[in-house]
Amino acid sequence: MNIVVLIKQVPRTDKIKIDKEKGTLIRKGVESILNPYCEYALEAAFSIKKQIENAKITVITMGPPGAKAVIERAIALGADDGIVLSDRAFAGSDCRATAYALACGIKKACGTPEIILCGRQAIDGDTAQVPGETAQMLGIPMISYITEIVDISEKSITVKSEFDNKELTLSAEFPVLLTVRKGSNNKRMPSLSDAIRAFSYEPKVMSAQDADCDKKKLGLSGSPTRVVKIVPVAAKGNCRFFTLADCADGFAEIEKILFS
Repeated sequence: MNIVVLIKQVPRTDKIKIDKEKGTLIRKGVESILNPYCEYALEAAFSIKKQIENAKITVITMGPPGAKAVIERAIALGADDGIVLSDRAFAGSDCRATAYALACGIKKACGTPEIILCGRQAIDGDTAQVPGETAQMLGIPMISYITEIVDISEKSITVKSEFDNKELTLSAEFPVLLTVRKGSNNKRMPSLSDAIRAFSYEPKVMSAQDADCDKKKLGLSGSPTRVVKIVPVAAKGNCRFFTLADCADGFAEIEKILFS
């Protein structure tokens, strides 16, 4: 069984700042990390590998050459192989163009894997659109926001999925793309052998040409949407505090605000 996990390198959002004049993110000097939801997807892949004999996990990311760091992190956590889609032609790609590049990379490098796993979203863009668009371009079904793998065979998978605080049990035959909502609070720690392997591992780098991409569908020219400006949102509001002695006054004031 071939399992592909799509991962992304993102800036630490708690450290990032915004250039108020240009309306852009200031990424310089900000630490880059593996998107936390991608770690959940990796965790799901490892749980599947434990249950299916001869399962292979390939991680794929798209980004600048420095994105190799998240591949090394995934290898240290137990992934078998890693691929970086890196090309100037990818610069400026929106969700659709990114999904197109990933779909091309998957088909070229892995054919039609039985399972593709993604985190529910990336913490920098926060759109949650790339997985669905990738599945659509590959022509395969998708199950979103899975929280648990209930059962898996060589032909199908059954999972629990959470939508609007409702838990559903869903099944799909392979191939299928799954987005992972959450994982264990206990983070996987690299084994010594995997850490040593990751240190010397050199991921495969694929250009747009290597992935058989149509360059007209990449970058700014291939993106129907683009970020024009980023504006920080400041919390606004006035607070009033009521002590136990005057709770009745507080409830009366709240009632007036809500129903007047």
